[in-house]
Amino acid sequence: MALEYPRVALVHDWLVTWRGGEKVLAALAELYPAAPIFTLFYDRDAMPPVVTRREVHVPALLNALRRGRKALLPLLPRAIEAIDLEGYDLVLSTSSCVAHGAVKARGAKHLCYLHSPMRYIWDQQDEYLAGVSGIPGAAAAIRAMTPALRRWDVRTAQADRVDHFVVNSSFVGERARNYYGRESTVVAPPIETDRFAPARPSGERDGYLLAAGAMVSYKRFDLAIEAAAKANKRLIVAGSGPMLPALRRLAAGKTTEIVESPDDAAFVKLMQNASAFLFPGVEDFGMTAVEALACGTPVLAYREGGARDIVREGETGSYFKEQTAEVLADALSTFRPDRFDAEHMRAFAKGFGKSFFLDKMRNEIKRVLAA
Repeated sequence: MALEYPRVALVHDWLVTWRGGEKVLAALAELYPAAPIFTLFYDRDAMPPVVTRREVHVPALLNALRRGRKALLPLLPRAIEAIDLEGYDLVLSTSSCVAHGAVKARGAKHLCYLHSPMRYIWDQQDEYLAGVSGIPGAAAAIRAMTPALRRWDVRTAQADRVDHFVVNSSFVGERARNYYGRESTVVAPPIETDRFAPARPSGERDGYLLAAGAMVSYKRFDLAIEAAAKANKRLIVAGSGPMLPALRRLAAGKTTEIVESPDDAAFVKLMQNASAFLFPGVEDFGMTAVEALACGTPVLAYREGGARDIVREGETGSYFKEQTAEVLADALSTFRPDRFDAEHMRAFAKGFGKSFFLDKMRNEIKRVLAA
């Protein structure tokens, strides 16, 4: 029988930046206001009150090394398993690294919201290792440990550790099946759609293209910059991250403007005034694309990854078929943003709102507790 008031522990890989994964954790935390959060690294100054006012448990020695956490990957499986979850009836983990490996108490249940299987040891290892290239020996150590890390990742994703997986997109569901042999339920992450609304009809907008988000290599903002130059289209790239200097150099003398770390109000205006939103990478989901749709801004996306759950050809946007500047430039030349209905796009985006997310997650939790 399901426990009406289970004692719940929230487990998250790390709390050092405020991005999409942390927003999912914050939404889940609303279901259990008294639940503590267990994490491996914690930067309190980088977190909003929704996190800091909670009880947060973090291993002090490990946390002291958080600035070099990328090099500590081989240590993280043991660290997550060392978290003491005795006395908790339900573990809710949000995982893109090792959080799914948390050890529940005997008789407890574990539901994992999986953002992605551990990319660092599977399909994006080269990119991850580039980020530790400045730490002597780190890349070689992680490569040497990869077979063991993969075995751990697969073993701890089985039913004796995780009772059920919820994934953020059908794309991640396919990867969970391929790597772990586990089936899952798709529940898209919560989007604050009420923050976004169309401000101007597409024909009256400023005419620029927009790409936005964390400036990391897999987002492929470099591709957007090159394609915009080839198509002679004005592009704004908004965000921050380790690729910022390289993107500035690439954009110099081209048709692209870089807007670093716009505040919330400025970000909404960028979305509202753009003629189209570019989504050139392969992402697990794509929260910024949904935010664009909530502003009545159509999306031009590469036909892979989480975009397949968001872009409906001719209704909410369109696709380009190859990740090359030439193909994207051709798509930009023929893309007609004025053919898309802003209110239809906004109505579609509202289906990704937080209330829908919470209702679906309540049902998944009830199902796990009743099993």
